[in-house]
Amino acid sequence: MGRERLCYDSRALQRSLSRLFVLGVGIEGGLLAMLRARPGLGRTIPFLILFFAVFGLYLFAVRLALASAGPDGDFGKSAASPRDSTGLLILGLAVVFRLTFLAAPPLLSHDIDRYLWDGRTTLAGGNPYLTTPASRAFVQTGEADPARLEHSDVPTIYPPAAQTLFAAGAALHLGVYGIKILLVAADLLAILALRTLLRARGQPAARALIYAWNPLAVTETAWSGHLEAAASLFALLAAGAIIQKREGRATVALIVGGLLKVFPLFLFVPLLRSIRLRFLLLVPVLLAAAYWPFRAAGWRLFAGLREYADRWLGNESLFAVTLAAIVRIDPTPWLKAGIAWVRRSVPHTGALDGLYVYVYPIDLAKGVCGLVLLAFAAALWRRRVEPLRGCFLLTCAVLLLSPTVHPWYFLWLLPWLCLYPSRSFILLTGLASLAYVNLGASGRETEPYPWIRFVEYAPFYALLCADWLRERARGAARLMAPVAGSWTG
Repeated sequence: MGRERLCYDSRALQRSLSRLFVLGVGIEGGLLAMLRARPGLGRTIPFLILFFAVFGLYLFAVRLALASAGPDGDFGKSAASPRDSTGLLILGLAVVFRLTFLAAPPLLSHDIDRYLWDGRTTLAGGNPYLTTPASRAFVQTGEADPARLEHSDVPTIYPPAAQTLFAAGAALHLGVYGIKILLVAADLLAILALRTLLRARGQPAARALIYAWNPLAVTETAWSGHLEAAASLFALLAAGAIIQKREGRATVALIVGGLLKVFPLFLFVPLLRSIRLRFLLLVPVLLAAAYWPFRAAGWRLFAGLREYADRWLGNESLFAVTLAAIVRIDPTPWLKAGIAWVRRSVPHTGALDGLYVYVYPIDLAKGVCGLVLLAFAAALWRRRVEPLRGCFLLTCAVLLLSPTVHPWYFLWLLPWLCLYPSRSFILLTGLASLAYVNLGASGRETEPYPWIRFVEYAPFYALLCADWLRERARGAARLMAPVAGSWTG
């Protein structure tokens, strides 16, 4: 009987691996076709059709990976398969997917051109927080045309560790491809870190496929060369350190992640109960040390980030609903009247004049969403939500409430989906590509299809509500089961 079961397990394993391999080959074929489609201004529809075809195959692969985990927690490891055959297959194809785009010029976004400009400026002895591409202060051979760089009049928004990465990539003298090589390497390391984290939590390591094979993760990192993968690597290292109760390592890893891109610093909130105060004191010290080499910029160190907060707006969801509601209510006149009344009635309140610029709908919407996010973070802390689950939930909240949600921002979510799979949010990582229908739009006035946000987000919210109702129904059924048992007993 045991031998028959072993043979059955072996055959089931081989079938699962074969199906996974076929799906992986199909995904690679679709990625190659996407590369040949060469998306650009007015040429995004063929790319999007191919993207969703690949995403459909990816969903089948995710379902197979989630459904096929064996009793030992990973369907690629069993008595019939001593080696981690599934892990090798997942990682091997993840490498192939990324190599497909590594040598391809970025077409969906030109952020990496700004990375290269920053890196070359640093190598030339300049300060990217003081100079801008529009100033032409540091013109290098082979430099991208400043007209191609978005927001070329704005100082860099990227923190010091990102500047170090940009300079290292520029030092390879391969143009944008030097930076892409470093980012793809960080992306693959993030997959390995994710597998280690899953095993440490007793979860199937095959769930790393949710990140490793996601077409958004592949295209945004290996093709467009976005920075999220490198910062996510350090967020995952911090999560692993939290599990091991290495608070110092977790703190340093999150700080490094935040010095690559600011978002990982938000993750300190759900981790506050897991990190003692003496380690949290490292945060201001290490941040100050990182910015010290650029100190000549003074407060202009954060000028780019302020411009980002003030001017960037796009692909938002709940923020758009909030903004529309505030525009409908139109509180600006009576807010101005209230400020004026206080100014007349209370002496020495001239400082209130500075509030006038913040009573318009866009700033009020940012304030409302910021307060909602703050209340949500406080609720996570007060309810003692498990730290890594708190990171997942806070990431979801930030993305849904943010006024700017570029498709590559959803890469922050993907690692947590391996730990806490969610049908609706996995779907959203595919729907996010619909933002490229507006490829080339520089603002609200130039967006050809602003309605695309409804098509992008409506299926996600519908599935999110359906899953929530289903979980509520299951919870009610579990509560009623003992009652039913007592009546029948």
